[in-house]
Amino acid sequence: MTYFRAPTSFLPPLSILSTHTTASIQDALQDLKDLYFATALPPKRTLSINAVPALKQDISDTVHVPRPKRTGRLNHSDGVPDSGYASEDDEAELEGDLESDAEDLDPDVLRSNELERNFSIKWLTGLIKRSDIWTHVLDIAPEEDHIRLVVIEEASKLLARFSSDDKQQEDALTRQFIFPFGAGGEPIMIELNDAPLTATDHTSVGLQSWASAIIFAERICTNPAQYMSIPQGVSPLRVLELGAGTGLLSITTARLLDRMGVDATIMATDYHSAVLDNLLQNVKTNNVSVQIESLDWSKPPPLEPYDVILGADVVYHPEHAKWIKNCVEKALKKGGVFWLIIAMRSSGRHEGLWETVDNAFPDGGCGFPRNEGCGGEMKLAVLQKEDVGRREGIGRADEVRYRLFEIRWLPCCYCC
Repeated sequence: MTYFRAPTSFLPPLSILSTHTTASIQDALQDLKDLYFATALPPKRTLSINAVPALKQDISDTVHVPRPKRTGRLNHSDGVPDSGYASEDDEAELEGDLESDAEDLDPDVLRSNELERNFSIKWLTGLIKRSDIWTHVLDIAPEEDHIRLVVIEEASKLLARFSSDDKQQEDALTRQFIFPFGAGGEPIMIELNDAPLTATDHTSVGLQSWASAIIFAERICTNPAQYMSIPQGVSPLRVLELGAGTGLLSITTARLLDRMGVDATIMATDYHSAVLDNLLQNVKTNNVSVQIESLDWSKPPPLEPYDVILGADVVYHPEHAKWIKNCVEKALKKGGVFWLIIAMRSSGRHEGLWETVDNAFPDGGCGFPRNEGCGGEMKLAVLQKEDVGRREGIGRADEVRYRLFEIRWLPCCYCC
């Protein structure tokens, strides 16, 4: 027979995520789909032992004790379920004794239960945020590792389908970033809404703040003179961001330059409408002066020259680096700089894409050969690049490190 159970009774505890099998997480995701998004009556399914939490969970207590053997009913513990995305407010909200039938629960009643829906969203969010400790386990086969990455992608899509409750999603995924400013100055604070990936357009990755942008934003705040190339004249500093996403780099730069008293024009660009809407909301939330425009890298219009161009994790297809180079050639002043940071992914469909940047932009560390008849013209080239290690608590499981490129106009010349 078909089982409809309360999510608080069947979602595996995230406090021991690394011990859960692939099948148990897949079963949990399927149970959520059957409960909240089934278009027809789901097929008959039997209870999976792996999908049932076997341990008592308490956010404030790392000691787990076995549940008593279940009979006809499930008695929830007084402890707060570890959603993986809980706060002190969540403890007060989720505390209490919950009783639910192990089977034959009315799915309409379950769907209308705000606590159960809220718990499901928090569990999915926690699963995605903690995915690195589950997807890369030393004693599993490489094939299993890939399957788990696909499961996490499915969890992301499922989370997006809960987006009908806009207020709930916005509260759950609002993030605050605090970056050190210079040598001991007051920190730069940014608040962003990381919206769920849209269910209709999974290429809109800009709805999330990725680790590469977080790492580079911190660097800019710590040493703004190194990355901003602040002009000495009276003209405002012109900054362009490609693939701005949530706007973390543009908004951080705007707040930073305002703090420094630097006159600046900052343009944040992206392509997807959902991303641009979320970007506009983030600019308003932070009350900064950032202009927003849509930009198609494959068909860029004439662009005004900029002193600084920023890009974080913008290479998701082998053609992207070529398109980006075309945009930068149209938009970067001859004395300007293009800062590009990308994640170096070890598996999945984005594995090795950082190499496409090397192919698009030649290495100009000690110059590069002049082609016959080029006349010593200026070309975009990588002046230097640096590999940056992972940070605890941020980044996807497949991101092993990050590569930061400094790209400038350099003259053709014979290298040493």
